[in-house]
This record gives sequence, structure tokens and C-alpha cells, in this order.
Amino acid sequence: MKPAVLFIILLIAFTACNDPQNEVSQIRLKGSESMHAVFQQLKADFEKSNPEIQIILEGGGSRTGLDAIREQSADIGLSSFEFDLNKELGATSKVKEQVVAYDGIVIITNENNPLDSLTNEQVEKIYEGQISNWSELGGKSGTILPIVRDGNSGTQKFFTEHYKINGLSNTAITIDENKDIVNKVHSNVNAIGFIGFAYFSLGVHEIKLAADSFKFRAPTKSNLLNNSYPLKRGLRIYYNDQMSDSTKAFLVYLNSDNAKSIIESFGLVKAN
Repeated sequence: MKPAVLFIILLIAFTACNDPQNEVSQIRLKGSESMHAVFQQLKADFEKSNPEIQIILEGGGSRTGLDAIREQSADIGLSSFEFDLNKELGATSKVKEQVVAYDGIVIITNENNPLDSLTNEQVEKIYEGQISNWSELGGKSGTILPIVRDGNSGTQKFFTEHYKINGLSNTAITIDENKDIVNKVHSNVNAIGFIGFAYFSLGVHEIKLAADSFKFRAPTKSNLLNNSYPLKRGLRIYYNDQMSDSTKAFLVYLNSDNAKSIIESFGLVKAN
């Protein structure tokens, strides 16, 4: 190839690489594991229509998401727990909060466990270790294996505060991700765990929970809509009021019909 022709080719390639129109901006999202699956789909759909914007999605738990906003290491924090922003960040903080959807925490047991429902007191005593065998609840004899989340988890914080759990059972084990909790419960007949609504799958059994003195409620979309399921919660995002145009575009997208369709495909209720 002639030197002049080679020079022209290299010049064109260099120009294309440095064309501002080819630059990709990034949005960094970080936080709740319970929100990871639905935001993975939202990310894919948004990037399809906005190829000039790349979304970096990381987990780590709700506390990690809030800390990332505090440290400005993420543009959007994902949280399944409602933190007190004044307490966490100070009254002068410019961090905003938006609930994007509602889900419910689902308590799951092995599909071969015949137990169908639990009272608040029974859940509390299981996780504190005061009830340690399924036979104490009318089930088959077997040492209960309670599964919990790590300290960064918004699901863990919501669950322990709701049931006023003071100190965990000595037999409790920690598993970080929802899908791994599902797999553990599926493989161990004596296990019990709790997961985000979007992660419930075949192979495990959902437990009906006491909603009042007379009724137990299943974790269904209809019970989320009528507010009768006791472990309903908001899935929210945190962001600074000063943001890039790319982040603004994604926030607008979250209110679109496409986003609503994806959110509801996971069994969640889209926030208005």
C-alpha cells in the first residue's frame, strides 16, 4: 500500500475515533440487589434507544447505594429501604428521592415443607432462634435453617425492623443475593429465607403472612395493590439535584410506558 493511501486511512480512523458524536457517556447505578434484575432490563431497553449512553449497573445492597450517592461515586443509588435522608446525609443535603415501584418481601420455604402460613410472633421467634424445629409449628421434625442477608441489605433492614427481631439465631446463615437464597431453600428442606418479589420462582414455597388478627395474605400483585400484604415496600432511587443530561434522560425514561411495562413484568407495581 502506498504511504499516501495509508496516511489517509489512518487519518480517517483517527478522526472517527475522536468525533464527539461517537463519544459514549456513562451513568453509574449502584445499590439494592432486590432491584438489580428489573434495572438490568430497564438498562437494556434504555440503551437500545440511547446508544450514546452506557449504564453501569452494580449491586452491593441498599446501604451501598446510599453511600455511593454520598461519596458521589454513582449517579443513581438504588434502595429497597427508606433511609432517613436528613439523619443520614444532613438537613442541607441536595439528594433527592423517588419511589419507582412497590414490591413485597416474600418469605420462602422448601416446596416439600407443608407449612402454609406464619404469624408475626412465629417469624420473630424463628429468626431469633426461640423456635428451632419445624415440629414446634406443626411441621415435620427438622432443625430450622434461617437465611438472612448481609448488613448492607435494605431487605434485611426492612425485615428485621418490621418483625422487631433483636439478635439473630445462632444457626442463621448469611447469603448475599436473592437468587442464591432461592437455590439454598430449594435444596434444603429445612431452610427458610426472604427475598424480593421479583425473584420468587418455582421450586420454593411462598408463606402467607398475618395481615391482621383473622387473615393471612399471600404475596400477590393484587394484595400489593390493595395494600393488604404486610411486607409491601417502596423501591426507590436516590440522586443529586445536580446531574448530567444523560442521568436526566434516564429519569425521564423511568416514567415512560416502556419502563412501566418492564417493571410490571416482574410482578411489581409501578409508582405513580
